[in-house]
Amino acid sequence: MEGIALTTPVNEILRRYPEAVRLLSGLGLDTCCGGAEPLEEAARQAGRDPIEVLNALANFLQKEVRQ
Repeated sequence: MEGIALTTPVNEILRRYPEAVRLLSGLGLDTCCGGAEPLEEAARQAGRDPIEVLNALANFLQKEVRQ
């Protein structure tokens, strides 16, 4: 998950890690039309804590790499 921060746009995250769409969509983040929003803003718009979303993303991607 190198280079992913709260300021990283959702569409950039999905470009690098397309499998993350399952997690982000499941958390209610807009992965389509609002994909240009930074992760922090997308999380807030979904009513989620941005730090918790970032941590969930890190854990998800770490598990994906191990498979």
